[in-house]
Amino acid sequence: MNHNSGVQVSGAQTPYIHPAPPGSRAGLTCGLVDPVGVEEPRLSWDTRLPEAAAVTVSAGEREVWRSVLPAGSYLVDVPDGLLEPLMPYTWEVEGHATGAFTTGLRGEWTAPWLAGDPRAAVSLRGSFTRRSGRAWLAATALGLYRALLNGVRLGDEELAPGWTDYGHRTRYRLLELTELLVPGENELELWLAPGWYAGHVAGGGPRRYGDRPAASAQVLVRDSGGVRRVAATDTTWTVRDLGRPRADLVMGETVVVGETLVMGETVQAPSPQVSTAREIPAPEIPALEIPALEIPAPEILVEADPAPPVRVIGTVPAVSVTEPLPGVQVADFGRNVVGRVRLRVNAPGPVRIVVRHGEELTATGRLYTDNLRTADQRDEFILGPGSHVAEPAFTLHGFRYAEVTGWPGTLTPDDLEAVLLSSALTVTGSLTVSDPAVRQLVANIGASADGNLVSVPTDCPQRDERAGWTADISVFGSTLSFLRHTQAFLSGWVTTLIDGQRADGAVPHVAPVLPEYGYDSPVWSDALVEVPWLLWRRYGDDRTLRRAYDPMRRWADYCLAQAEGGIRPGRALGDWLAPGTVETPKSLIATAALARSLRLVAHVADVLGEPHAPEYGEAFTRVSGAFQQAFLNGPRLHTETQTGYAVALAWDLVPPEDRAASAQALADLVRADGHRLMTGFVGTPLLLPVLSETGHHDLACRIFNQEGYPSWRYQLRAGATTMWERWDAWHHRHGLQTPAMNSFNHYAYGCVGDWLFRHVAGLGDDPRGTGGGFGELLLRPGPVPLLRQAHARYESASGTVESGWRAGPDGVQFTFAVPEGVTARAVLPVRGAWDGMTVNGTFLMGLNEQLPTTRLADGGCALNLPPGRWSFTAPAAATAHLLQEWDDLGR
Repeated sequence: MNHNSGVQVSGAQTPYIHPAPPGSRAGLTCGLVDPVGVEEPRLSWDTRLPEAAAVTVSAGEREVWRSVLPAGSYLVDVPDGLLEPLMPYTWEVEGHATGAFTTGLRGEWTAPWLAGDPRAAVSLRGSFTRRSGRAWLAATALGLYRALLNGVRLGDEELAPGWTDYGHRTRYRLLELTELLVPGENELELWLAPGWYAGHVAGGGPRRYGDRPAASAQVLVRDSGGVRRVAATDTTWTVRDLGRPRADLVMGETVVVGETLVMGETVQAPSPQVSTAREIPAPEIPALEIPALEIPAPEILVEADPAPPVRVIGTVPAVSVTEPLPGVQVADFGRNVVGRVRLRVNAPGPVRIVVRHGEELTATGRLYTDNLRTADQRDEFILGPGSHVAEPAFTLHGFRYAEVTGWPGTLTPDDLEAVLLSSALTVTGSLTVSDPAVRQLVANIGASADGNLVSVPTDCPQRDERAGWTADISVFGSTLSFLRHTQAFLSGWVTTLIDGQRADGAVPHVAPVLPEYGYDSPVWSDALVEVPWLLWRRYGDDRTLRRAYDPMRRWADYCLAQAEGGIRPGRALGDWLAPGTVETPKSLIATAALARSLRLVAHVADVLGEPHAPEYGEAFTRVSGAFQQAFLNGPRLHTETQTGYAVALAWDLVPPEDRAASAQALADLVRADGHRLMTGFVGTPLLLPVLSETGHHDLACRIFNQEGYPSWRYQLRAGATTMWERWDAWHHRHGLQTPAMNSFNHYAYGCVGDWLFRHVAGLGDDPRGTGGGFGELLLRPGPVPLLRQAHARYESASGTVESGWRAGPDGVQFTFAVPEGVTARAVLPVRGAWDGMTVNGTFLMGLNEQLPTTRLADGGCALNLPPGRWSFTAPAAATAHLLQEWDDLGR
């Protein structure tokens, strides 16, 4: 462990962001910028219309659809039946936004399927004659593919087409060929590897879904006569060795075949192989080309991919190289990353280079791999004489260190770099603070998010698991949706989660479903309700809400059927990885989670205009009453834990008359615990917000500022560059935690980012509201000891929102930006006389008619803010209590 290393990292790399055309404001179609392959276009823009405006959709110069949108609109659906397949369209909301999209196939998938190799990456090749018109490639796979035309790589997608529940669906993408075609014959090539379909998945060995990968593709041309298929994968195609005899994505068991390991990827290049950004020459390896094998088409849906693809989002150079043993050289990239290593090799003769990946080092400087479990994270490069740039194509790793053996000579940092992979979600939020440690924490949260968003939201990128755990994204989703635009990505994942739901309503713990990981754990399985609700609140995404509504009801009904007298049995994972010796009763968590989901299902019914809201509202009342009888004695819990109080208060399970006393009991418990958190996956996202919302913001700040174990700053002091799975992943007394489960790149505890946005900088949506699209704001800044400044900015579905504060000896300045068409309630933590407070340079007391202000019980003030930019300056007399707290609540 590189403790107190002093290494400065830049945080997450800037994801791929499609720029807006010059002089215009870009809109989104189905949550993406100018997407290709759209079946049901939904247009949205980053503001609510201040007045009625016309929206038009055009194909070239031909207007296809026009409508007038009312004031307040921020999205609209294009009516079905107007659009043609494989047609590029542009759209405009007059004076506000422009965008473009290309429709998908809008029909069934009919291209034949060709088989690959269960272990190796192979090349499937066919040819076709150029035809006039606009040409597209539509491709998919059970496994992973790359597409090339005449030796030139098409697109920039990695690990295509991603991971789905292959028993239900796979996804295709469209790549345009028009400008790349040459007269006459053109060669189309698909590199095909086992991937998630036939490779190792989650420690369960290879071939989980099928014995061998398969690919399917078709070349389609649109001309004046419509769309016609001019080529497809069929028995005229050939298959040959690709020079990558081992290509395994997810690192399952160690399987020895011959002299090399299956894990990771082997790249063979006997002669110089240098790749540019788009050119990938075929390996110069003698290969027997044989007819490809056509297999029966799988009976699953092949649909357009609704989410952004996995891409290379940046590179990280090595910062140092050590040699703990002769011939064993270890490169340090300075931060924990997700991706693979690219080598630059000058080989005097044939070489065999092995690169192993890990997150930590042992005391002797060797690579630490015990926490990888059965994952090997080993790539092998067999190279001939000459200069090479070598990089795997069908694998990825989680690592900070790369151990290299077989290198010809002395390895230098210039010889290798880490290539970062992620689903490349657009950056939407930023958090600026005065404390370098908190800035590092925010960077760590972003880095863990990017590294674990690879086709699906995974728990970790390094060990043999790498599954789409539901609780992790459920508790982290709000933080993530401040930092990144998650609509398209999470909406596609919700479909995968629904695919895994059992007929009886039980919801799996991971999606895509892996049955051995189980079903029916409170909070985990409740992601089926939480994530669609989050997408509605952030983006107004009622499509995902409607798609998930019946599955939500089946899940809620399943849980109600299990409950006895309103109490759901305790089971499964509980407050996962909570420190301390007192366990929160699992039945308490289960019953609280059931009540929470029942209330949300009632809200969803209201939003969608469904008739079931009273039914689930009454069920919430019954379950919350049973919770109070079973677990509360007045305002106090029978078993007092921080998590128990946090869920009871956060999810409104305490009677209103006892709420203040319960919050005080939680505060007393926090003090008794030495101002340290004792919460796991369930309690951690709720603890600080509950304290801040119930008048104990000072205690939330004490917990956040804690530097001892367990705390966020404890990780930072130990040199963390990503979030840890467990508070004691490394402990100053016992060192590294159990290798059975110890990841140094897990985003779940990054959920503190939501508290930083909402309760420190003060930027959030109003928790009392149920509307969509971030249209109901609560701006409630909460200064924190050790900080002198905090400012948050969020590019919401309704426009740019800002909230922040800056403290000085003369008082505190609070700043806000409110977009048009939204409601905003600001709560300022001031006390005493307000005579000296100014608003945009004018005394507040002189603006009573324009900005009526309400005095709160704690002396603060609340007011409704119209759209615009606002600067409140509160003098020292009104903020002395904050300045005193900064002195008293420091380290």
